Amino acid sequence: MFRDIKKILLVKLKHIGDALLMTPCIRALHETFPQAQISALVNDMCVPVLENHPLLGEIIGFPRSKLRGLSPARIRGELAFVSGIRQRRFDMVVDFTSSDRPAWIAWLSGARYRLAYDPQGKGFLGKKHLYTHLAPHPADPNIHEVEKNLGVLRAFNITAASPKLELHPSPDDRRAADETLRRLGFQPGSPFVAAHPTSRWLFKCWCDDRFAQLIDWLQRDRSLPVILTCGPDERELARARHVLSLCATRPRALLGELSLRQWAALVSRARLFVGVDSAPMHIAASQNIPSLALFGPTGFNNWRPWGVEHEVLVHDCPCSRDRNPHCDWTQTRACMQNITLAEAQTALDRLLDKTAGQKAEGNCRR
Repeated sequence: MFRDIKKILLVKLKHIGDALLMTPCIRALHETFPQAQISALVNDMCVPVLENHPLLGEIIGFPRSKLRGLSPARIRGELAFVSGIRQRRFDMVVDFTSSDRPAWIAWLSGARYRLAYDPQGKGFLGKKHLYTHLAPHPADPNIHEVEKNLGVLRAFNITAASPKLELHPSPDDRRAADETLRRLGFQPGSPFVAAHPTSRWLFKCWCDDRFAQLIDWLQRDRSLPVILTCGPDERELARARHVLSLCATRPRALLGELSLRQWAALVSRARLFVGVDSAPMHIAASQNIPSLALFGPTGFNNWRPWGVEHEVLVHDCPCSRDRNPHCDWTQTRACMQNITLAEAQTALDRLLDKTAGQKAEGNCRR
C-alpha cells in the first residue's frame, strides 16, 4: 500500500498529555517502516515530552504562542513554518490532531501519503480531500486515547507489538532527580508516594482538605512518606501550597521546582502516584508507576492511566453524560466533591496489595 517510505512526520498539535499518548504510534511506524526517519510536530511546549526518544530523528516545535490572531505577521509566520515543513520532503504525514491547521500542514507538506481520521464533515468544506488515506472513526466512544491514535494506523495495517507510553529522561535528568531525593532525605530505593493534586485546568482538582487528609493517612497510617509536587503555574502553586498548609503531617514538597523530564525521573523512583486527570498522571504511567487517578467529568475511559496497574475514582456527572457543561467550572466540581476520603484510602490499599509483588497489567475500578 505504501512504497518507498523514507521520511515520516507525525502531527499532534495539542497538549503535553496528548503528545505523550501519541508515543505508541512512533514505535508502530518504526516497526512497520524500520528504515524510515520519523519526525514529530508538536506544540513547542510539548517538545520536552519527546526529547531523547530513541526512534525520533527530529522534533519540530510549533510556535503556538507566537502565531495567534489574524495579523499579517502571523500569516507570514505560518507560511514560513509550512515552507520549512515542505522543504523536509516527507513521504508520509500522519495527522493525529483532527483540527484544521494540521490538515493544511499535511496537504502543504507535499507528502505522497497523508493519513488521518475521516473529518465526517467537521472543519472547513472539503477538508477530507487534503488527505490521501482516511480511517473510519472508532465505533466505541469509550475507547482509550492511545487506542484512538493507533486506530489511524491500524486502519492501514500499521501496528505495534507492544503499544506503550515512552518518555525518556536523560542521564542529567536522572542525576538531578536523585540529587533532589537525597536533599529531601531519601536513601536510594527508599519508598515514597508522589502526590500531584493540581492540573493545568483547576476544575479537575479534588477537594484540598481531602487531599491533605489522604497525604496524612499515607504518612501516618501506611508509613509511606509523600512528596507533594505541582507545576510552575502560579495558580497551581497557590493550590498546592493550600493543600500543604492543611496537612497535619509534614510531607516533603517540590512545588514547581523540577523540569518535566526531571519530574519524570523522580516519579520513576516512586512506589505510587496519586493525582488527578493531568499530564503528570500520564507521565507516571510512562514510567510504569502504579497510580490512583481522581477523575471529574472528563472521560475516564478515554484518559485513564495506560499500561500500568491503577485505580480510577469517578462519580457520575451530567457534564460527562451529554458532554455539555452543567457545573460551575470555576469551582471544585460536584462529581469531584462526591469522591470521599474513604474511597481514596480503599483504592490505595488495593493498589498497595496488588503491587506488593510483581506489577500486573493495569485495570480500572469505578
